[in-house]
This record gives sequence, C-alpha cells and structure tokens, in this order.
Amino acid sequence: MPALQLQHLAKIFPGGIRAVEDFSLDAADGERIVLFGPSGCGKTTVLRLIAGLESLTAGSILLDGHPLDRLSPKDRDVAMVFQNSTLYPHLNVRKNLGFGLKLRGAPKAEIERRVAETAAWLGLSDLLDRKPWELSGGQRQRVALGRALVRRPKILLLDEPLTHLDAGLSDQFRREIVRLQETLRVTMIHVTHDLAEAQAIGQRIAFLRDGRIQRIDGPGAIYCGSENECREADHREAGTIG
Repeated sequence: MPALQLQHLAKIFPGGIRAVEDFSLDAADGERIVLFGPSGCGKTTVLRLIAGLESLTAGSILLDGHPLDRLSPKDRDVAMVFQNSTLYPHLNVRKNLGFGLKLRGAPKAEIERRVAETAAWLGLSDLLDRKPWELSGGQRQRVALGRALVRRPKILLLDEPLTHLDAGLSDQFRREIVRLQETLRVTMIHVTHDLAEAQAIGQRIAFLRDGRIQRIDGPGAIYCGSENECREADHREAGTIG
C-alpha cells in the first residue's frame, strides 16, 4: 500500500475559484515526488490540503491507509517547510530546532539528542547559539528544514524552499535535500516552478495545470520528452524559414 494516497482531491475557494480539481496521486514509502507547474496551478494548495492548513472540498487523504481528512494539523504525522524560513526571531537555533518537540511534550534528553543529531546532518552544530538574524539566508533555510526533520515525520512537504537562494547555494541545497531524504527515508512532496530543480530532486515529477495533473513521469523521461519537443520545434522553425 502507498504511504500517502490523494484520492480525487478538490478545493474550491469562495467565489468559485477552483484551485484543485480531481487530483489523485499515490506516493510510495520513502519516495520523492515533485509537483511542477506555474504559479496558480494548485501546487501549494495541494501541500496545504495534505498538511491540514486548508479543508477539502471533496476527496480523501490517506496515510498508511488511515484517513487524515478530519485530523487537525498537529495530529498529522506531516511536516511542512515554507518558501520563507519562518523562524522565531527571539529563539536561538537550538531552541528553534527543538520547539516543536517541546510543544509535544518530548523529554528534555530526547529533544537535546534529536537537535544535536539534526544539527550535525545540516552543518548547524557550530551555529546552535545564534539567533536567526545572525544567520545567512541559506543557514536560516537549513534551520527551517531541520525544524521539520527533527520531528522525524512520515511525510515531508517542501513549498519552494529554494526560491530565495542564489544559484550556487540552490544547487548545493538540492543535493542536501536529496541526501537527507535518502538518509531518513521520509516520503517527500516538493513543489517548484523550476524544471531543472524538479529533475534534480524528483524520482517522479507531476506536471500541474489548472489544479490537475497533466502528466507524471520520471526525470529521465521528462528530459527526453523536453529534448524531443525542442528538436521538433527547431525542425518546424527551420521548415518555416526555408
């Protein structure tokens, strides 16, 4: 059975705006899936529905065969990293990382162990006593990712976390995301409008348009398809010019 099952999801906002329509997708345990498409195609709304930040108009969401639809966000085994690294400015990195575990009543020793382990994975061990304003943009995004991973969630949702990073840092962060996901074997849904990013991260890429999946395939097939489309376009243009 797939770890995550999205069955015929629909989300209609007030005014009749259809953000998601008849969206179905199964994600295997430990799989990386990328939702790719332009702004307004429903990518982020799908993540928010999974996380419980938006209510479903129709459809169902199952995690390990159990329905998530009626659970509150805090009761879902789901963590989400947003486009902007929303850290608590008055807390240092150590306390930012452990905040969610503290809210859930985890023992102090367990919090300290997980924070230290997660910080080591993300190269943050030397920054644990710094406040967010003392960090670079890339370091803040690492802390935001670490705050999600420290919980060891079943599902990790990433909403364009690389958007505000420069090209070199973005490439490095892509590799780190893949490395961490493979280490933890967490099922991951990653959202982007950058095709190169989608191909670098996703084991499967779902193309969205108007809230629906138009195509879903592996990055190799997507690349070959893109190359063929480009060659066909070049041939048509050459024929027109000739």
